[in-house]
Amino acid sequence: MNPNSGSLRRFLEESPFPDYLERCWNGRYYLNFPVESGKSTYDPGGVCAHVLYYLVYTEVLGISRVPRGRAAQLAEWLATQVREDGYCLTEDGFTDHPAYASTLGDALGAALFHAGKIGLAGEAKERVLAALTRLAERHPRIRFPEGAQGKTQQLRFELRIYYWMMLLSGNPVWKERFELALARGIHRYTHPAAVDGPLLQPSLNPDWTWNYVCTGGLTDQHATNTHTPAYYCTEPNGFMFVYLHALKNKVFGRRSDLDWLCRNYIAGLLRNLGRVGNLASDLDGYGIHRAWFGPALVEGIPLESAALADELALPELAAYCRWYADRYMEFVKRRPTYAESGLPEAQPYGHKIGIEAQFSQLAGARFYGSIARALAEFGEVDSLIAAEPPAYGSYAWEAGWLRVSTPEYETSFAGHTCLRNIPVVPCYGDPNLGTLIGGAPLATLYSGKELMYAASFPAASLWHIEAEDHNGRRFLSCSTSPEDDTSMTVRRAPDGAVLDSTSFDPYDPPCNLFLEKGGFLEMNWQRRERANRFCFYVHNRYFADHLELDFGMKGMAGHYWDKLSFVLPLPDAVAEYRDSSGAFLPLAGLDRLPEALRWRCGGRVCLIDRLELQGAGEGAQLAVAVRKLPADPGMPGGVNSFSPHSTSQVRFEIVPSTQDRIWRFRCRLTFLPAE
Repeated sequence: MNPNSGSLRRFLEESPFPDYLERCWNGRYYLNFPVESGKSTYDPGGVCAHVLYYLVYTEVLGISRVPRGRAAQLAEWLATQVREDGYCLTEDGFTDHPAYASTLGDALGAALFHAGKIGLAGEAKERVLAALTRLAERHPRIRFPEGAQGKTQQLRFELRIYYWMMLLSGNPVWKERFELALARGIHRYTHPAAVDGPLLQPSLNPDWTWNYVCTGGLTDQHATNTHTPAYYCTEPNGFMFVYLHALKNKVFGRRSDLDWLCRNYIAGLLRNLGRVGNLASDLDGYGIHRAWFGPALVEGIPLESAALADELALPELAAYCRWYADRYMEFVKRRPTYAESGLPEAQPYGHKIGIEAQFSQLAGARFYGSIARALAEFGEVDSLIAAEPPAYGSYAWEAGWLRVSTPEYETSFAGHTCLRNIPVVPCYGDPNLGTLIGGAPLATLYSGKELMYAASFPAASLWHIEAEDHNGRRFLSCSTSPEDDTSMTVRRAPDGAVLDSTSFDPYDPPCNLFLEKGGFLEMNWQRRERANRFCFYVHNRYFADHLELDFGMKGMAGHYWDKLSFVLPLPDAVAEYRDSSGAFLPLAGLDRLPEALRWRCGGRVCLIDRLELQGAGEGAQLAVAVRKLPADPGMPGGVNSFSPHSTSQVRFEIVPSTQDRIWRFRCRLTFLPAE
């Protein structure tokens, strides 16, 4: 084992997950919860399918605490859950969902491939193969050619069905079907397709962010999600696993088209993986929600990406992915539910969101199954050299999104927010999913293992500017959508060129900007309100150990505004301000521009200093107030909030003079260990 990284195998052996799993076994299959809980719910194509390939690969590995023979027993039961017509049985009926069926088929295929090692033989093996064949040939959305249309997340799901059938069925037609599915999948990740009439958008945006499609529409319409990291991070469980497995078992050799996709896809992962051990998203409400939902935090552990990057001679990316895998293991071990079950909690931060009711705690079996599969199929992943990435920024130029990740902190800037998530996503059945963060100078902030700040719904929890005129109109600098007149550029200083959306050709490699010593990333964003002759701007600088915020608005001289407010929402967690004496005092007593602000979360402190406020000079009036935000549903600290922290707004409210033309707020954020 590489001494610079944790042991994946030891993690499997030491986790309490196998013991918890036994409490969920009812003699035939696994319930979603322990038998003694009295909850009899079960999920063949979700929980039980993930548990099956966890059992298969832990038996192959010889993990001692996993019961021998259980994988074969569960595989035989799961085979009975595939109807003669290819539909899959559920607890309360049946489903034609291709992801459900493909996950089930993948588990059955893994059991068949390792049948000799798990004791699956004779008539039982034939029944399992027959079930997999029914899925592949008769399922209404997986069967050929429907499954090769590129209409769903094809390379993640259907490709594995075709691959296992190619290896296991003995029928040469499946080689043709696999190759067609792979070719169409690669093409349709990056090209629109007309399927059954409507045009489908490519799954990958030109900047290598994920565009979750699955439904019809026009290619110039906005997708349901501009970027959803949970999907981007779990895709490699499909096509990268198949590629690695094929290379290892000499099913086929290297392919230039698949090499191209995998190289760029792995490079794009850097904008999705958090040093805390979670996913990263600041683009839309659904994406933020999925990034923080418990099992989704860990279902995208980048093991296939680490192994394949090594195979493709990308040692730095392999080392980074291996390092992130350790962070995922650490994250799970830190969770308050780990000691009891080995799993993260189902919905942290007070979430009670309807769309995720389909996922139980036991869905975390995917996490353990992914680790076991990686070790059994390409065990060298455990010996890869792990290396923490240096400070870098990843610029998603089409999405207007800059993700910054350094050993000291992580944050993002989103230039605009997906229109479908403004202000809510009613098609998903929950009024709290949508959030608006486009143009907010600060949207999320991590330091060390702590979530220092997170935005929620609505815009009151965002760093922003409020402008009010004499006619009662109120303008907000954030909550920006793609229909607004905005521009965004990124520059790597001191010697980098200025980059904007015109700097790239479609499907160039992902833009990852690594910082040199003493360098920084400079982000400039503007939103122009041409009809009213003013604009908002954000000018941030991201250094390796701190960040500097500069945001404001520019307008015409004269009495155009009754009041301008710079709003800084801060977590209430021991938030304080420093006055001219150098002492820190409770935030609630703030009534003037402070020397500094700070708050702590767990073991970290965020210090805001070098505060400057321009535009509140001679002739202007300044009032400073602290306003507690309510902990209502969707608000910080409330149910279904994206932030676990209750929050107070620090408001710098200016009544401007008639001569001012620019109003701006500047500050520096640094990070310290808690005292």
